[in-house]
Amino acid sequence: MNTIQLYIEENLGPEQVSILREKLLHVPYVTDVEISDKSPHEFVVEFEAQQNMPMRIITFLKQQGYHPDIFSA
Repeated sequence: MNTIQLYIEENLGPEQVSILREKLLHVPYVTDVEISDKSPHEFVVEFEAQQNMPMRIITFLKQQGYHPDIFSA
């Protein structure tokens, strides 16, 4: 499995975080999404190895209206 650590610029409440997590889990090849309780801006997305998967995740988030930054991939 591979992971990407993301920072979402928008302020997200608990309900928005939960909704975004569920949306990410429906992206093909995404297997898990973890969110920091202390910083709901930080997401760790686990995914199966696929070509260009980090950019697919970023593109998906942008299409949803979010502004993500990659911490590490």
